[in-house]
Amino acid sequence: MPKNIVLLGHGAGVKFTIESLLANAELGYAVCAVVTHPFEDHKGDLEMIEKRADIYGEHAYNVFHVEQDYGIPLKEAANVNEPHVVEWIRGFDPAFIISIGCRNIVKKDFLETFKNKVLNIHTTPLPRYRGAANDSWMILNGEWGTTQFGCMHYIDEGIDTGAIVAKSYYSIPDKCYPIHVFKARMNTFKDLLVLGLRNLATPGFAPEIQKTGEATTFPRLYTPKDGKINFKDFSGQETVKFIYAFGYPFSGAFCNLDTRKINVLAADFYTDQQFHSFANGLIFGKNESGQYKVVVNGGYLLIRSIEVDGEPIAQNKVFKLGRYLS
Repeated sequence: MPKNIVLLGHGAGVKFTIESLLANAELGYAVCAVVTHPFEDHKGDLEMIEKRADIYGEHAYNVFHVEQDYGIPLKEAANVNEPHVVEWIRGFDPAFIISIGCRNIVKKDFLETFKNKVLNIHTTPLPRYRGAANDSWMILNGEWGTTQFGCMHYIDEGIDTGAIVAKSYYSIPDKCYPIHVFKARMNTFKDLLVLGLRNLATPGFAPEIQKTGEATTFPRLYTPKDGKINFKDFSGQETVKFIYAFGYPFSGAFCNLDTRKINVLAADFYTDQQFHSFANGLIFGKNESGQYKVVVNGGYLLIRSIEVDGEPIAQNKVFKLGRYLS
């Protein structure tokens, strides 16, 4: 009989991990149960996946299908640390418990109950990018075109601070949206658990202790609040990164023209014309294709794509020369 693994979490990582273990049966492990947060708390994610199904593809997995897809029991729990949840997990006699986007901080009593058995798969390069909400931050911080890694690490009493037992590398495309960062890092689930289990079974293997001095943590971003373009203070390059960082699968960085809210989905920065900063945000011209130009620090943006009220719309239906975006 294979040794049991219990997963805590949700999303495509659950599917990829289950299928990875099925494809590597020689390791002698199988997922026997999944614990996820209550259905009510999934609604926002599931609505986004449904709305953007065309861009999520195989990464659009609904964890509530795990029983029908794989015959694996699923438990909803507001807090994995509650005694009844701990007892339910204990009933499977797990060899390991793996967090895959678990929304609870695993507490000391849980860790002591399952001592040296609780691990997390974190798909950004620890100790950098601890915590959640890193796709947009990686774009804001200029990680386009770089190689990063996801890792599996022990869970301790900190947040993403435990020793690393496996790494899997991926590339972030140039000038991409958060959905592309998400897909690249989520693909590491396909082999991270397998790599980690093999390492842990290797005599003399020593997990990598994280370097605290290199750690970074960024807050969650909420597009309707945080996604407003600041034409006065952002540089042109910062504005482009900002536009892409709040783009797909999110509704897009936004600005206002009079009473209309405009989501800017794509833009390029040019420096062949320079303007006084008093003109920042001014719609001053357009190119032969009818794409409008907006003044920013150091040059101008050529606006490639916009939406209004979630619908693509021609720029000439909204923009007016000589007016300011704010």
